[in-house]
Amino acid sequence: MSGNPRDIAYSIPWRSSGIRAGAHKSYLFGAGGRFRDIVPLLTLPDPRRIAIRASLSDPFERLLVRRTEQPAAVDLCLLIDVSTSMSFTGRCNKLTLAADLADALAVCAERTGDSFALYPFDAALRHDLLLRKSFSKAAHAQSVARLRACSPDQPGALGALEAAAAIAGSKKLVFLISDFLWSMADARRIGGALASHDVVPIEIEDSLQSDNLPDWGLLNLRDLESGRRRLTVMRPTLKEQWIRSRQEHRRSIRQVFDATARQMFSIRDRIDWMRLTSYLLYGSA
Repeated sequence: MSGNPRDIAYSIPWRSSGIRAGAHKSYLFGAGGRFRDIVPLLTLPDPRRIAIRASLSDPFERLLVRRTEQPAAVDLCLLIDVSTSMSFTGRCNKLTLAADLADALAVCAERTGDSFALYPFDAALRHDLLLRKSFSKAAHAQSVARLRACSPDQPGALGALEAAAAIAGSKKLVFLISDFLWSMADARRIGGALASHDVVPIEIEDSLQSDNLPDWGLLNLRDLESGRRRLTVMRPTLKEQWIRSRQEHRRSIRQVFDATARQMFSIRDRIDWMRLTSYLLYGSA
């Protein structure tokens, strides 16, 4: 991404249990926050906040006061797939798009007072690229720079289970960024491990992997995960079967995460930042 990181925003549909002041709904009450409700003076003994009109109209003749909510911060965690399938470069560079997302989300976290953590993974959690919970802008920038310089060389995605164990505890906002070229068994295990958090799955797809396949011809294919090569004679029936199988796999992966996470957001070749922001704020694009 050239120039400054794109300015995006996100919101959460739940209340944060954090104690650090921030920009999200919380369970905390405090002065100067958002209006929450009206309660009896005995519940909140602060006569400075007496609600005169509500008190005069109360059928039980109680003194009522306004109670305000203290906005709080949340922990933002990015789990980014850096397995070999993410190294495919056709009409886009998947890992570059993932780094662009990380850069933009780090800036957004800094602006709202949230912590930022980065957990890249392949078959294992990548400790050389890892950034644990931090509020440091310099640390955020350095971690994204390391991610951009990464050269995926290991297959697998079960390192996401190690990442899930590392972020266990209070509810967090988790972005799971991958091309999701996973087995169904791995997808179910990872989805279940992250089920206690607010998970935002973001799929990065390179259209060259599925579009413009020839009806006839010889294709020299290489599986980026296993490294195996195969010479295939393409024909219309095989092409149709291939496309149908890929669509069914994507649909099955989406169904797995629909059960435990938000609706999956798909990025195809480029990031539509306005559409992404709409999705993060309102749940639809």
